[in-house]
Amino acid sequence: MEDVLFCFSIIAIYFGNIFKRQFLYDLLSLTYLFYFVLETTSYIAVSSNFSSSYMFLLIESNKEELTEFSASYITLPIISFIILMATLFFLIRKVRITLNLPKKHLIGVFLFIGVIVVLKMTGLIERNAYHNVVRGVYGYIELQNSVKFNNNILKEDINITSDNEVFVFVLGESTTSQHMQLYGYERETTPFLDSLKDNLHIYDNVISSHVFTLKVVPKIITSLDYNSSGDSTTSLIQIFKGAGFKTYWLANQRAISFHDNVINKIASSCHEFRFYTHLDDVKTTTLDDVIFPDYKRILKEPGKKVIFIKLLGTHFDYNKRYPEDYDKFTNSNKSTKKQRIINYYDNAVLYNDYIVYSFIEELEKHNKKSALLYLSDHGENVYDDSDFFGRSEAVLRESMFEVPFFVWTSKDFEFPNDFEYKPNRAFMTDNTYESIGHLFGVLYSDMDKDKSIFSKSFKERKRIVIDSIDYDSYFLEKHE
Repeated sequence: MEDVLFCFSIIAIYFGNIFKRQFLYDLLSLTYLFYFVLETTSYIAVSSNFSSSYMFLLIESNKEELTEFSASYITLPIISFIILMATLFFLIRKVRITLNLPKKHLIGVFLFIGVIVVLKMTGLIERNAYHNVVRGVYGYIELQNSVKFNNNILKEDINITSDNEVFVFVLGESTTSQHMQLYGYERETTPFLDSLKDNLHIYDNVISSHVFTLKVVPKIITSLDYNSSGDSTTSLIQIFKGAGFKTYWLANQRAISFHDNVINKIASSCHEFRFYTHLDDVKTTTLDDVIFPDYKRILKEPGKKVIFIKLLGTHFDYNKRYPEDYDKFTNSNKSTKKQRIINYYDNAVLYNDYIVYSFIEELEKHNKKSALLYLSDHGENVYDDSDFFGRSEAVLRESMFEVPFFVWTSKDFEFPNDFEYKPNRAFMTDNTYESIGHLFGVLYSDMDKDKSIFSKSFKERKRIVIDSIDYDSYFLEKHE
């Protein structure tokens, strides 16, 4: 639809004979055909339309990376298509539509503007390659300037209390603990993690502060919490870098999107950061195992390191989050919509179980003083407490907030002296920042150990969600 409408916008210019000089028509023809080159070669190369995220990657890439990409993806079909477009240029450059109509120029202009308005109003313009070129460049610039952090991180303000070497922080997506066998769910959705149960510190009373990623994640990986003014924000990445660790961000998500730019701004401060998908989260079929090669490579590199991993997890569409081998909970022709959705989601949880287990298994092979923390950004209601699936701030359900939170450590991991394991502590993930610093022994001056879920001095507080709701009182009243 977008291609057809965009074609009409170009035809409108030809129809109106708006330009007086041939070189302007040549430029128009070349520009339009290059649009097809961008769209089609992108699809041939990676089965994806040209998105704004590509511009982010192009801007960030160096000469070697671009050369490697070209060598990998420029194939005979792509070369043939480019030659076809070049040939077509010479065929259409002098095309004119000769209809004797009054005020033909004005009609052409209004037709062109009208088509662009339709593209914008319908949202189809988001599929336009040139729109995404502009939006990608603008998004990149905005990303670099959108969040202001405390950049005055002094090494003397960081208290390193351990000699731990590797920390892996796996951040899930839309995974509620209510659908995990590890947390008592009746279906076998986490058999791999269950096999490690004796080696995990599992916390069963952890909630997210919001039900949307953009609102949750900055409060997980920075000093922001519901009491913060945001005037001076410090990220875990900055602290670990200041402590001499090499930092990595591996995300099976888009580099530039409507929702994650602040998060990706934080991510871009890592020594190395990679994004593995260019489609929007609903439509992409890129599975989370795409992260494995880089993860294994990084673990082999010498030196102390922190690896942040952002999964696509169990994000809707649920049935696109796992390969066919993980279609354990199958549907039949008699399955209701509700049954199908639950089965899709549970299959996605099952595959997520394999992914997280594999990260632990690979980490264990390297015999380093290491730890892995897994939690999900928020949960999801999948017909758990109401006849709907998804998340909404207007209709709150416990499953939207209840998230898995557990830690695996190597046998020689150095725990803090005041470490205490109490699995049922009432905790909210906006204090993960303090908890990670405390657990791994890299404490910045603004970290309060009383907020750490791992500390003997941990103090429970009111868990305020959606900025003003006392979670425990709200759902206690609902149960009563």
